[in-house]
Order: sequence, then C-alpha cells, then structure tokens
Amino acid sequence: MPDPGHEGAQDASRLHHPVLLAEVLQHLRLSPGARVLDCTLGLGGHAEAILSAGGQVVGVDRDPRARALASTRLARFGDRFAATGGTYAEAVERCVAAGERFAGVLADLGVSSLQLDDPSRGFGISADAAADMRMGEGCPETALDLIDRLSEDELADVIYQYGEDRLSRRIARAIKREREAGRIERAIDLAAVVRSAVPGHQPRHPALRTFQALRIVVNDELGQLTRLLARLPDVLSPAGRAVVISFHSLEDRAVKESFRDTRRAGIYADAARKVVTATESELAINRRSSSAKLRWAERAA
Repeated sequence: MPDPGHEGAQDASRLHHPVLLAEVLQHLRLSPGARVLDCTLGLGGHAEAILSAGGQVVGVDRDPRARALASTRLARFGDRFAATGGTYAEAVERCVAAGERFAGVLADLGVSSLQLDDPSRGFGISADAAADMRMGEGCPETALDLIDRLSEDELADVIYQYGEDRLSRRIARAIKREREAGRIERAIDLAAVVRSAVPGHQPRHPALRTFQALRIVVNDELGQLTRLLARLPDVLSPAGRAVVISFHSLEDRAVKESFRDTRRAGIYADAARKVVTATESELAINRRSSSAKLRWAERAA
C-alpha cells in the first residue's frame, strides 16, 4: 500500500511554488555547507532549494502536519535537515539562549499554502468549516472564540487596525449581531455577513480584510514578528544574512523600520533600501506572489 505521508509530500512538491525562490537564494548569498534557519518551513519548498544547493537547514513550523509533510519530502537530505516545532519567535529565542548562530535566516510570513488550501482550517472566505484560523501550536483561541470575547468596539478596532478597513464599525456591528443570533459558525457564514454589511460592488471580496485581521490576532502574527526582528541579529553569524518575505503593509513596515534602525545602529552592515517583488514570469505561475515583498539585511562582520 502506498505511504499516504509520502504521497502527500510528493503532491506538495508538485503543487507548491515557493514564493520569490530565486530572490531568496540570491539575497541569502550562501556558501556550500552554510547553515540556515528556515523560520517558516511550510511545505519545505525554500528549504529544498537551500539543501539542493548544498546547505544545511533547521526548519521551524508551528503546524505539526506541515512539519510531517516537509520532513517526508526532505528525508533524502539526511542529517542536513532537521525540523522543530513552536512559533518562529520561540525558535529564534531558543537558538539565542543556546548560543546557536546561522549563516542565513529566512522567514516567509503569513498563512502557508498548506493551511490556506485546506478548507477545514477555516482560513478561506468560501470554507464550509468552522472559522478556526489557527496556524498550529501556541494559539489558545479560534477566530470564533475571538469574536465572542471581544466587544463590538474592540472587534471594530481589530478590523480597522489589522485589516485596514474603514468600514470596520459597520462590519463589527453585523458580525456581533449575527454571531449572537447563532447565524455564524462557518467561515462561509462569516464572509456572507461581512459582504452584507458592505454596500455596493467591491473589486475584491469585502471579507478578505476582516479574515486577515482576525487571523493576525488569533495567531499573534505581529507580536511574533516583533520578537523575531528583535533577536535576528543575535542568531546571525558575522556577515550572515536575514531574508524576510511579507504579504501585507503592516508586516512590511515593521521589517523595513527594524532593518533600517538596526543598520543605522551599526548592527547590520547593510540592508535592502528597496523592496524586492515578484517578476512577471513568477506572477504568471503563482498568483500568491503578487503581494509578496522581500527585504534582506546583513549582520556586521
């Protein structure tokens, strides 16, 4: 009988397009045998390319299923690959405490393809499943739990701050009303309520911003990023490079400002002045790369 884990890893390899892959390798500037901390292992696409180029990878993912699939996919690299759990902020802090250093650190932020494509996780606006939105370990509450816990004003603030939606008050009012009436359980229900609260035709589904905001808070994404950026210099070897890929303006702003300020302090010898985005050829095969923004920084020698 075929091994379902092996088949899953093969499917991941065929279907997963790691974003900005050539640019990641270019800006990491790795020598053969270089050791890399992949903070967001996912399905292992970036890690596979680094290992194929002769590197060593410690892959971090808070999602046990992602770790299992990536480990099967990358098993052929033997002890040059290792996977570990927990959030990437926790992993970096563990490495700093243990005195570990890496020639390269990669963080590909946001929800992974594995999670986004699994309707049962509730990340998608058309998912006929509970509005869960947890990425994995370290998430004490679901999106529905969060909605229940927050007041209408608090929910509106979350949607405005993390979804950058100017209609946050109207949306929060509709969500709280319908949730209290028992009419929101599934992700698709939540999306329908947001759509009904937003007047007129919208070029993009109006619930996308709300889903982003809830997901960010459920998974403490900006808190995790703040902790990661604070300890990045401490986990990089002299002249080591960090590469961070973000997918929305709040993340990109945090990365840009951290890299700029740390470079001015002399901790980083250099950092990207301009953001790196996907080429036309990548956009043609991977629509999820359209919002990807890559920034890099190099530790002072």
